[in-house]
Amino acid sequence: MKRLFLFALCALSLTACADDKKVITFNALPQAAQTLMTQYINPTNVLLATQEGIGPWAEYEVALNDQSKWEFNADGALEKVEMLTGVPEALVPSLILNQVRTTYPNALIIEYNIDTRDQEVKLNNGIEMTFNLQGLLIQTEID
Repeated sequence: MKRLFLFALCALSLTACADDKKVITFNALPQAAQTLMTQYINPTNVLLATQEGIGPWAEYEVALNDQSKWEFNADGALEKVEMLTGVPEALVPSLILNQVRTTYPNALIIEYNIDTRDQEVKLNNGIEMTFNLQGLLIQTEID
């Protein structure tokens, strides 16, 4: 029983070490992520880029000097962007953008998330809105 426990502990330790974040250069990001980011930011403003996981399970995070944060999946598809100065409107689907503009015309989208289930926006007025993947509003919360 002790051997089984030690083996499990060693296997768990090795697995945990394999998933550690590592610092990478901007050029080590997936090409799609590099292309998207260079449309909106100057790569020289990248403070830190990291990779967690490998292969199809890799995830990338990029932090900028202005406190912006971008997250990408292994293919370089955008999963999350946070910008205190406002997320570029072209990154937010038009249906969601129109809903935000109509409901909160003076608000700024400071965070946009998309995953396999839904999309979320956070506004600079403390409102969080959740949409389905088709862009229809599901829920509104006050942070």
